[in-house]
Amino acid sequence: MKIVLDANLFASALIKPDSNPGKVLELVSQNLLEWVVSPPILLEIKRILLYPKLQKYHRKTAEELDTYFEDLLMFAWVVEGAEALHVIQDDPSDNKYLAAAREAAADFIVTGDHHLLDLGSYQGTRIVKAKEFLTLWQETTIRI
Repeated sequence: MKIVLDANLFASALIKPDSNPGKVLELVSQNLLEWVVSPPILLEIKRILLYPKLQKYHRKTAEELDTYFEDLLMFAWVVEGAEALHVIQDDPSDNKYLAAAREAAADFIVTGDHHLLDLGSYQGTRIVKAKEFLTLWQETTIRI
């Protein structure tokens, strides 16, 4: 199963590893999900995680975050993310998630961002919150 993860999921997961976003990232680190990421998404994730107010909570240095992502990237499907989409007008920076999902034919975008969630889906990719994704993933794995 291929998923695109919103940058804010990483902040939530690092601050509260037992949260739903933390559980999604744990599935990625166990190689149970295929994380789809593009360079623009990765840059946004790292930028957000280096905000001083977030570093105060997750207490990771830039070097520790680099190591964290090197480990996670072993399980990632890195796409170019170069396609310019103009689907979300209110927050154009969110279009990079749609571009990555489209390029990889991802099954899900997991996010808490209302601009993305309001779409519900995009070209066959469902857009859901972490809690809903975990429920759907559990239902799918039980059937296998």
